[in-house]
This record gives sequence, structure tokens and C-alpha cells, in this order.
Amino acid sequence: MNIILQLAPSVIFIIMLGVGMSVNIKNFINVFKDLKVLLIGLFSQMIILPSIGFLFAIFTPVDIVLKLSIILITCVPSAATSNYITKLAAGNVALSVSLTTITASLSFITIPFLLTIVAPIAIEEASILKKLNFIKMSLGLLFITTIPVLLGILLNNKFPIFVEKINKSFSIFSLSLFIIIIFAAWFSEWSSIISLYKTIGFLSLSLASVVLLTTYILTNLANLNEANKKTIVIESFIQNAAMAIIVGGITFGDKSGYLAMAALYALLQYKILILLWATNKFLKKFNNSLKFF
Repeated sequence: MNIILQLAPSVIFIIMLGVGMSVNIKNFINVFKDLKVLLIGLFSQMIILPSIGFLFAIFTPVDIVLKLSIILITCVPSAATSNYITKLAAGNVALSVSLTTITASLSFITIPFLLTIVAPIAIEEASILKKLNFIKMSLGLLFITTIPVLLGILLNNKFPIFVEKINKSFSIFSLSLFIIIIFAAWFSEWSSIISLYKTIGFLSLSLASVVLLTTYILTNLANLNEANKKTIVIESFIQNAAMAIIVGGITFGDKSGYLAMAALYALLQYKILILLWATNKFLKKFNNSLKFF
């Protein structure tokens, strides 16, 4: 894990560069034409999700390590994999990519703000975070998240043919790095995951369930079409666990217990989506068979 943390800036830079290269400027501009949908998506991702995390951290009777782990996983932007999942789910891919890009670009402000300013105020035991340097963390995230995203957008705009040729290979490479980080965190935090499995498992499942339910209710109240509903729910649910693990590792160090929640949530979120997808497919086939009779 130490090697992963040493390479962390380069790893996140590559992943975020891939996010930027997936942005089509025309589609990005078109998303802004339906400002209501975009703002609801950003509100869900940047306000609702961290709020759920803080409420869990404040009211859940667990130690400070798990409280900060919950905050950590809910303050990072959505993962690049959410774009692919949105495509499979027949969602609004342009909206998905735009939300991922915007939240990733703003993470150099949102993550330090939530960790160094909001967390110590909301949770008394989180005074450890007061020692973190807001400006230093912000500048660090600026160079490894925002700049590569903008660079990727520029590359796609200036050299679209070249980017189209390498995009598939680059996406596979980025996904491989993402998976390596997740499993490295599992290996590093294995003792914490085993010793606290029931607590962490219940917390992760509860957190995921509340996020899904809340975003589902929000998108229905906003009266969005089916594609936009799916997109915003997926974007809010699929968190960039790799970034949470790296930020947590750099901030607190590996084998500190802070990464256990992120490592478990990283795999749990995909398992839940696969289960929902399989259930939906089964119900559709079941309904079709009933129509036949």
C-alpha cells in the first residue's frame, strides 16, 4: 500500500485525465441547456450525499475512525465507472459524464472544505482534521484532479481522432488502476475489515440503501424522465472509492483503519447495482411470461 500511496498523485491524474478525455464539448454544452436536470444532479451529488454522510457520522454510535471513513466516502466525486454503468442502464450518458467532470473538477475545493472545515464543526471528535492544511490539500487536489480533467477535455477538443483511437485502451488502463487501488486497500486494511466486519458491513449497506432511497425520491419529486432519473441515482451512488482511499491514505496513512470503510463500500456499491439489475431483468421476463398467458 505504501507503493500505491507514493504513486497516488500519478494514479489519480491518469484516472481523471481519462474522465476529461471522455467529454464531448457539444454534448457538454447541450447538458447546460437543461439546467434544471444538471442542477438537481449536482445538488444530489454535492449537497445531499455529504449531508447523508455527516448525519450517519453524527448519529451512528461508532468510533471516530469509522465516522471519518463515512465522511470520506461521501465527500468524493462520482467514479468514472458511473459513466459506463449509465450507458448500460440506458441513462443519459452526456449528463453522467458532465456530472462526473464537474464534481471532479470542483473536488479541490469541496473535499478540503468538508474535511478541514465542516467535519471538525459537525463532529467534536474530528478535531484531528483541524491540523490539516486546507490550502495545501486544495492545491494538491487541484493538480491531481482538476487540471487533468481540463487537460483531457482540451485533448479531446484539439485532437479528437487521436483521443478516439486511444480512449478504449486508456479506459481499460484507468479501470485497472482503479481495481488495483481497491484491492491494495483491502489488503492494507484486512485486519480492520475482519475485526469490524459486522459493523462496517452494516454501516456500508445502510449508507448505500439511504443514498439510493434518497436520490430515488429526489429524482421522482423533480419529475425527471426515466433516463435522467437513472443517471442521477447512479452518479450519486457510485462513489470514487479510489480517490477516497488515496486521500484517506495520504491524510491518515495506511493501516490506520480509515480506509476500511471505503474499501468495503467500493465493492458493495457494484454488488448492489448488479443485484438490482438482475432483479429488474427477472421481473421484466416474469411480467412478459404473465402477458403470454
